[in-house]
Amino acid sequence: MDALATRRAVSCCHRALLAPSGTAAPSRALLTTTPRPTTSPAAAAAVALGALSLPSGARTKATAARTRRALRIQPHYSFLHPPNKPGYPAYERPTTDEIIFNPPSSAASVYHTPVKFLPKADPRRRTAALVAAAAGTGSSTPSGLVDLDAFPTVNMPDARPRHHLTKADIEEMRRLRTADPVTNSVVTLARRYECSQLFVLMCCHAPPAHRAKMREEEAKVRARWGPRRRSAREERARRNLMLQNGEL
Repeated sequence: MDALATRRAVSCCHRALLAPSGTAAPSRALLTTTPRPTTSPAAAAAVALGALSLPSGARTKATAARTRRALRIQPHYSFLHPPNKPGYPAYERPTTDEIIFNPPSSAASVYHTPVKFLPKADPRRRTAALVAAAAGTGSSTPSGLVDLDAFPTVNMPDARPRHHLTKADIEEMRRLRTADPVTNSVVTLARRYECSQLFVLMCCHAPPAHRAKMREEEAKVRARWGPRRRSAREERARRNLMLQNGEL
């Protein structure tokens, strides 16, 4: 039934024409019919192209094998055939070794050349020794002639403690934290007084009402957790406790 459904319908007159002369059309003509002959060359070419067309996937590079075949580019025939070979043009190739000179973009300064790499008779050894003696250091580098103010400043926070806050500043910090803990957060106070957040937490605490409100909001967030996130957070807390106890 599937074959009958997919075959092209052929009229009775066409079956009679397809049958040999003097014989009746076979009963299997419905299953073994050929396309109707066309008189137009363009139509015949279209039918042939339709019959020989490949699946759409064969024209793409959807697989790794097709991609490799597409990227497998053959080298130029000048690399495959030696020069002056019959049937191929002659290519001028170097017959001896070549040295490609590719200097750096900038040469090193003589003032930064270590003395260890200087020749024994190099006059720069004596110059470096004189400069080091004049600067009062035992180093061969003329560090006494370097202007440190000429170098750009490095914008990195200083990790050394400053101890610049007084007792009045700490009392003012506590008052601001107690008056409005939302506006005067730990980050805001640390940025205002130019200190670390740990120092702010050590000096002042939020009011009990604010801490209770924050605990309620945290409980609401925890209530929306799923089983996977909850188990992951519990495992993280367990690993942290084991790390503090020296078990990891």
